Amino acid sequence: MNSRSRTAFLKKLVNISAIALCMSLSLSMFVTGWPQKIFYVVSYVSFFTVLYAVFNKDISYHNDRFHLVMFLSLVFLAVVRFVWAITLKHNGIAPSPTSAGIINNYLVGSKRILLGAFVILCLSVYSYLISRKTILFSKAIIMIGLVATLGFGLYEHYYTLIDRIKMTTDASSMASYMIVFIYCAYLGLSRLEEHRYSKYLDLVAFVLTFFLLYLCGTRITILALILLKVTFIFIEYKVDLIKNWRVMGLVLLAVIAILGITGNRWAQGINDIQKYDVQSSTSLGARVAIWESGVSLLHRHIGFTSPDDRTTLAREFIKAHHPENYEGYNNVQYNMHNEFLEVTTLQGLWGTLALLFPYLVLIYGWVRRYDVRGIVLPFIVLFVTGLTDSVILYNQTATLFVMSLAVCCINLRKTAD
Repeated sequence: MNSRSRTAFLKKLVNISAIALCMSLSLSMFVTGWPQKIFYVVSYVSFFTVLYAVFNKDISYHNDRFHLVMFLSLVFLAVVRFVWAITLKHNGIAPSPTSAGIINNYLVGSKRILLGAFVILCLSVYSYLISRKTILFSKAIIMIGLVATLGFGLYEHYYTLIDRIKMTTDASSMASYMIVFIYCAYLGLSRLEEHRYSKYLDLVAFVLTFFLLYLCGTRITILALILLKVTFIFIEYKVDLIKNWRVMGLVLLAVIAILGITGNRWAQGINDIQKYDVQSSTSLGARVAIWESGVSLLHRHIGFTSPDDRTTLAREFIKAHHPENYEGYNNVQYNMHNEFLEVTTLQGLWGTLALLFPYLVLIYGWVRRYDVRGIVLPFIVLFVTGLTDSVILYNQTATLFVMSLAVCCINLRKTAD
């Protein structure tokens, strides 16, 4: 096979991988099994493509420094989680069912983050081979997926009498995180597509995502969605929201409308805060108790800790300092409801460094003036939602995060015509 034939084959491979990745994203909320299978196929193809790139010297530290460092940061994140999970899985101590579920989630999630790192590197290095048609087709796939997801969500909400939809997940919050990551992927593609109707389609995608998040009933993802859209307007539409009062007014009206539609959930949260001294055993009150217990445990968790040991110590703290907070006492067994507290209290300093590393790489890329406008989108969502929950603890949300990150990495350099 000559050089031209190899390039043509590589171009087809990369374009098909990008489309398949978007297909997996679009099916994730209402189909089980197939989205994961598609992701695995794409990741294995990407692994061998990266090996080819290394062998063919298509990857160089000089040209791909940011991509390589981000790749290494994700590999480091995956390795720390994998080593922690394997260590506890084979330490000879039988975990509780809840603890076993946490360990398994980290184990599966670490493997998918590792595989996703190769997809991200592959699509970053060979971004110039991805055609405009592929971008447009992939964007259409995700849009159709959002419409279908909303249809399934409405069915679940109205015909199965479920107040907060879960879709293919175990919890409404997990579903909301996955949905907003899918929207990140859509925005990542939208920034590459310059059709005159693109902004109107972006608005449609935003409305579809909002109604899905409304059906999930998770407050923090509504805030993440607002911040995500405002950031996108600022960095892609080149709108100075401070100087352009008309656009600023429209944004404020939209935010007020969104908060008004979701007013019941916000009112409930405000009521929980006001009555915390009288009734602390609420959704927000539980988080306060859990966070305080997590902070109190930080100095004890320099190395690896099992979920069962953490739960025992956290419950001792809650029982001593928040004796009436039964909600916090019960829910602390699942996670710390904060991404950094979660990994630090389980995986110690290694876990903290591993989670912090990708953020530091992103800041490094911004300071060094790399094009990080796409890749910053999933990190905005991860950071905001991670303030009140442990997002990539679950293997499903970890998978959607790396997939959306891979799509958003496309065209950090100019794509092919």
